[in-house]
Amino acid sequence: MPLRRLVSLAAVLFVLADPTSSRAAPTIDEVSKEQWIEASSTNFRVVTEQPEKVARQMVIDLENLRYISNRLRGATSLEGPPLTIVAVGQDDADALQIPKEFEGEFQLSRKGYAAIAKVSDSWWLSDRIDNSRAVFLHEYHHFLLMYCPESTAYPLWYNEGMSEYWSSMKIEDGKVWFGDHSRGYGRELNLFDKYGHIDFDTRFLFSRTKLNQGISDFDKRENARFYSRARFAIHYFNSTPELRRQLARYLRLYNMGLSQEQAVLIAFKQTFFQLDAALRDYVEKKIVRRGFDIGPDGLNLPTFAVKVTSIDRAAALAVLADVVPRFIPSGSAATKELIATNLAANPNDPDAQALDLELQLGHMTVRDALAKVEELERRSPDNPRLLALHADILANGTIRYRAKGGKGWEAGVDQARGLYRKSIAASAFNPRAYTGLGYLYAAVPELDPVDEGIAAVDTAVIYERRPELFRALADLYLRKKRLWPALLSIRSAVAFNTQGQRPFDVLLLENLELLQDLTEATPTATGLSFKSGDIYTGPVRDGKPEGRGTWLRPDGSSYAGEFKDGLPSGHGTLRSERGDLYDGDFANGYASGRGNMTFSPGKMKSYDGDVVNATPNGQGTLTTREGRLEATFRNGLAVASGAFTPARPAAKGGNPGKATSTAGLSSSPGGGIVAVDACKNAATLKPAWCRFTNGK
Repeated sequence: MPLRRLVSLAAVLFVLADPTSSRAAPTIDEVSKEQWIEASSTNFRVVTEQPEKVARQMVIDLENLRYISNRLRGATSLEGPPLTIVAVGQDDADALQIPKEFEGEFQLSRKGYAAIAKVSDSWWLSDRIDNSRAVFLHEYHHFLLMYCPESTAYPLWYNEGMSEYWSSMKIEDGKVWFGDHSRGYGRELNLFDKYGHIDFDTRFLFSRTKLNQGISDFDKRENARFYSRARFAIHYFNSTPELRRQLARYLRLYNMGLSQEQAVLIAFKQTFFQLDAALRDYVEKKIVRRGFDIGPDGLNLPTFAVKVTSIDRAAALAVLADVVPRFIPSGSAATKELIATNLAANPNDPDAQALDLELQLGHMTVRDALAKVEELERRSPDNPRLLALHADILANGTIRYRAKGGKGWEAGVDQARGLYRKSIAASAFNPRAYTGLGYLYAAVPELDPVDEGIAAVDTAVIYERRPELFRALADLYLRKKRLWPALLSIRSAVAFNTQGQRPFDVLLLENLELLQDLTEATPTATGLSFKSGDIYTGPVRDGKPEGRGTWLRPDGSSYAGEFKDGLPSGHGTLRSERGDLYDGDFANGYASGRGNMTFSPGKMKSYDGDVVNATPNGQGTLTTREGRLEATFRNGLAVASGAFTPARPAAKGGNPGKATSTAGLSSSPGGGIVAVDACKNAATLKPAWCRFTNGK
């Protein structure tokens, strides 16, 4: 998110005044011929053309922040190979087409992890533009929050505000300091509205899920205001032990799938309006920084050994070609030139060949791509990158073919799975193979063995924390009848789903919460009470709900309907705290059978039809803002063919009855519906993509 890289006014003025800023950028060939060095420690590997002292300082600062964050947050980063950072000066950054507004960026994806940074001798070690160092540490803190065993979802304001707070790290006077207000570069000015009043608007701040993507002055001001609000909100919540406990509870509630409104009210015991007042008072009167003693009784900072070596042009190109294209457009001239130059310098390196093939995939048929990767594998049969790439090509084609209703897809799935297994055997640290295998099990959840699917998806979500992967993990756990890990997974699916693509996941979450709470009951005059705070009102047999009753959870979600042997069974109505509702059949505790769903405001409005585990599965009708789709559903996604009726009426003089079209449908990664066949236009009878155009 480029607009995240806010640069101080001093830095902007420095660039404008820099007489070298108008020089022509070097070519990539010239960049590769620089004097490259590698500075490495236990957890980091900086590859740079800058002086050794710059690389050493980067490694030490990153090691310090990693150590301190792990100690103070109570969360430990996962182990793995050293994180590679390409650190280049401004001229070389221009040659590599690294966006000008990027000061630093970290990536965690199916390719693993890596980072880029812009540095120079005066830039890194001078107080004059110290903000650039803070931006780089800010970005690294995002990485620290993600690369943990815990799948924690962080609201945007928390994520950015906490990274702002931790990036203010300063080591002086025998302490590590955070939240030094003097190093805020005037960002508090962004808190004031046009009338001179401090305006936090926490309701808007907490609910925001993305930054403005425009480049207008308005967009820049709004993003600057967001960062200032987030920064000082975290500053406030870190100011006392009680506020830190409240913030931790808020985050736990958010990760249990509660709405922002409920999480704020329960954790902070305040309304948004009251929070605004408390934050204003803090900024005006009480801002404090936190200091932690360094030493045996405090933060006993280790001494980090940094090894610096020179690397030749071929080795430097191998790193540049692997890392830089992750942060710039895949079709850019710099990407193409880097990949080609690397292949020329390392013609027999299978990784260089794999990178070249990846670049070409968008212009190749599946048949040609398979032929090319098989040819490369004959030369390097055990290369994990080629094996995983081969599996990806097969898996992606097979999944699309299956979604269209094709027959005989099983052979493609088996072959892809075998290649992923072989790739993992060749390299234990293999995010691409694990993620690909995880997506394969997510797309075909009925595959066996289930334990392999759980291991693959559970690893995949470390690198790509997507709601559909967490949902797939929950489904796999349910196949093993493991309720608690399924509940944790569906909580993550809901917490990470900030765009509302799969509202029925919220209903499954409430369903599993209800089942998990069915323990340690205490009889009451009207029914039962539970350790979780749940209340059941209705008939009881052998200490369990039996017959028709009502279940109410503390957050406001509920179930009203029939129970058998202590489980929802028969007809019932499940309502989420957010307002989503399922009314229909239950079997052995789960919303399964025939039912109707209505969703809280969002893209989807309702669903009526066959249901398994509170999810559309079978014949049904999905109603969205765009219209009504009658189709066959699998795990919440439309498959095969269906009839779609647009929500809007036909054009004036047209026939509304002919607005219905039939198309082949498949699922998209975001959980939407994608047309893969053409519709016949009702007026012209010519084939066209299935879209509502000109009233038809």
